[in-house]
Amino acid sequence: MAATGLEVTLHQGRERAEVSRFTRTLDEIVRSLREIDEVYIANETRATWVLASLRHRRGNLIVRLEARNVQAKRDLSDMLVPVQALVDGAHVLQSVPAVPRLFTPATVNRLAGLSVPRDGVQSVSLATYNGERGEKVDLDESVKDNAAAAVKPFEISWGTVTGRVFGVKELRAGRVKLTIRDELTRAAIDGEAPASLADVAGDVWRRRVTLGGKIKRNARGQAIRMDVERIGTDPARLHRHVRLYRPARQERSRA
Repeated sequence: MAATGLEVTLHQGRERAEVSRFTRTLDEIVRSLREIDEVYIANETRATWVLASLRHRRGNLIVRLEARNVQAKRDLSDMLVPVQALVDGAHVLQSVPAVPRLFTPATVNRLAGLSVPRDGVQSVSLATYNGERGEKVDLDESVKDNAAAAVKPFEISWGTVTGRVFGVKELRAGRVKLTIRDELTRAAIDGEAPASLADVAGDVWRRRVTLGGKIKRNARGQAIRMDVERIGTDPARLHRHVRLYRPARQERSRA
């Protein structure tokens, strides 16, 4: 059955969880759900996540989150797709150093951060529920290690990515961060454009574009980041340009 909500369990140690750690954990979870939803579908009403219940059991804080039902805006079951994707992605990261389906590199980093014991919280677990709770997935040491490997550049090559931009953020020194959904793989890729492209980058939000530049891939061949050198709305023209200037050999990152 489809999930109706997300259960988050904060396992406390000898010390009780600090309030800041509790609120930060929920904030990171909600941010992750929103990032997944942006990769999943464009230009739709986003869920507002509400606290369905909070209880204390055997030293654990158990929180249940649900999407507020907004009638005539978007089907509730569709809004809950990120819940299942988040739990499934955490399960993937328990055993594989790969960016899970519908995850952005930022989402992977969030789960890595939640996997570190601190401030009275020894560990965090995630589970879906629909009446009864599904299988719990612990954000443990293996999640932290695999998440770090999943977003670590292993290979660098020239190329292009075509898709819709769903994230634009200004960085220091006039640089711009673009997050694009690859049409071929449906993966989310973070690109960083120089200040010289800031004006163009600021106008491509929610538009279909082709980015050209250096693509950084992890050890499993997944594109995770990109140094953007060109932004175009004519994919064929940009593809031709990149082919002319593509190096014959790939570079390996020493990072």
